[in-house]
Amino acid sequence: MIRLISGVWSLALLAAATGVMAQDAGLVRSEADLPTVRFATPELPSQIYMSEAFLRDVLRPAAAEAQGILATRAVEDPVILNLLRTGLANIALIEGQGADALEWVRAQRADETKPQLRQAGGLVREAVAAGLLVPAEERCEAAARQITETLSAADPKAVRDEVVLRWGQVQTASPAYHAGTAALMFDDTAREQGSLGLLEAVMAANLRYEATFIPPCRAELSAALRGLIDDPESLAEDIWTERDLAPETVVGDPVVVTVWEAGFDTTLFGGRMAADPAEPLDGLDNDGNGIIDDIWGPTFDYGLEPSDAPLPVLSTTLASRLGLQTALEKGQQDLRFGLDTVEARFVAARSQQASEQEQTLDVVVSGEWFGWAHGTWVAGLIADGAPWTRLSLLNLYPFHQDRPTAFEEADAERFARRLQDAAARLRGANVRIVNISWGLNADAVAQLLLVSGAETDPERARERGQAIAATMRDAFDGLMAACPDILFVAAAGNTDQTTDIAGSIPQTLARPNLLVVGAAGRSGQPTAFTSYGGGVRLYALGEGVSVRAPGGQTMTASGTSFASPLTARAAAAMLSANPALTPAQVIEGLIATARPAEGAALPLIDARAALGWAEARR
Repeated sequence: MIRLISGVWSLALLAAATGVMAQDAGLVRSEADLPTVRFATPELPSQIYMSEAFLRDVLRPAAAEAQGILATRAVEDPVILNLLRTGLANIALIEGQGADALEWVRAQRADETKPQLRQAGGLVREAVAAGLLVPAEERCEAAARQITETLSAADPKAVRDEVVLRWGQVQTASPAYHAGTAALMFDDTAREQGSLGLLEAVMAANLRYEATFIPPCRAELSAALRGLIDDPESLAEDIWTERDLAPETVVGDPVVVTVWEAGFDTTLFGGRMAADPAEPLDGLDNDGNGIIDDIWGPTFDYGLEPSDAPLPVLSTTLASRLGLQTALEKGQQDLRFGLDTVEARFVAARSQQASEQEQTLDVVVSGEWFGWAHGTWVAGLIADGAPWTRLSLLNLYPFHQDRPTAFEEADAERFARRLQDAAARLRGANVRIVNISWGLNADAVAQLLLVSGAETDPERARERGQAIAATMRDAFDGLMAACPDILFVAAAGNTDQTTDIAGSIPQTLARPNLLVVGAAGRSGQPTAFTSYGGGVRLYALGEGVSVRAPGGQTMTASGTSFASPLTARAAAAMLSANPALTPAQVIEGLIATARPAEGAALPLIDARAALGWAEARR
């Protein structure tokens, strides 16, 4: 839960385009509204994405399909619209059609609503397109000039984060690095289905465009991007420091906050964990769940079976290279924020020099590492420097991180039963807040059915995905209804679309004890990635947040996943000061005291003001 080529077309391409155009014109509100056309990939995309065969059999037919959809249907989902236009731009670049690529980039930019994307969306892609309009020996200089020209007309403070992100991506782009990304994104689908869907195909085009055009011009592109990054005028004021709470400002009993994730490193929070009275340390399985002394809260493995592990159990592959992978992840994040660190230089060099086999493993294992670390990142934002909080676990995350495993109807029903049991544990442990920095939707479930091989027919996968998501929705809703005195704080998502369009669960539930939080940058502007819409009632910092991974490694990360726990942290301070507040009152206070930054309109959390609101109502 995503983002006119000239030339001569073959009969196969014309047939593909005609197939789309023959359909009744209609709206595209989600991936479920797209045609189920697929493009055969007899070999794994990671092995052939740079080949002529992949261009002929996948990318060109996908471009025809995308053109037909855009010509005949109204695409209301901004992520799908972005993906189709960007895919067409990338395929135009691969075909050497710079003018067509520029048209697609600028059409997408004109429709963007967020200031950084409206001013600099598709910045590097636009530069590469401009380079194709001049002789080959002048391309890199022309591309750099285009970046400088575009940024000279932009607000440097507004676009800085976007430019830094693109700079980091320029450092790592290479055929071998993107082969690893293709393996992570597409190989499982191709292995099970023998084909790629339309959105997968246009996303694969992005990997090929970057791997083809960025390495030859890396120095020139990097220098042009650094021109803005190194300009002091691009540094926006940090609005959050004056809104933060100092440890000594909250006077009251600690508040229990449950981190609902796959798990987190409890050893980092000595003395800060909340013991669950349902499972005292007595050597007995008091709650009858098969686990003795799961004192910090109910814990399950990825298969939804009871577990005594507070952190997800590592696969053999990740366990054997955990130190290396942690360094790689820190380096990636440092590059993302333009930081010159040992790890950043290591990742940049490795992406340009290491073998395809090495880099494929780097990227594929990254998904599991992220799932292993994410809960600890979230827990630290709630508890570090906040003595008014105590942490507990709800390790009930339904998707494997180390392999694509189907989540089917029986799994959803088992998940629902687990939530019924968890409700009693949460209430009995005096939990006041539950943080949810994840979500799911029907499209994601359907895709997992296909990728895992549990379903082969896309239409059937969609039907099953919708039914499974409905079961999950009811389970989330039932939990919140059973725990009316608990505030649930959920991250909005990182899809750059409205929560209604994304259809995320639990973000679209209508519960008085649910607060959905989006992400803003340090200047208070919305991040380029944050989901938004009427369901997102508050925004908190979600760009460039300092987090701690398991073991204590500090790094920088972005996402609404981090805006949510920072909001839970503020809500806990309110409840510590005034325990009588209901979830609805906490939400009321957070929203009433939110205030935008200068030049922005977002309701930005003000933890200090919210605490004062709570104290005034004791």
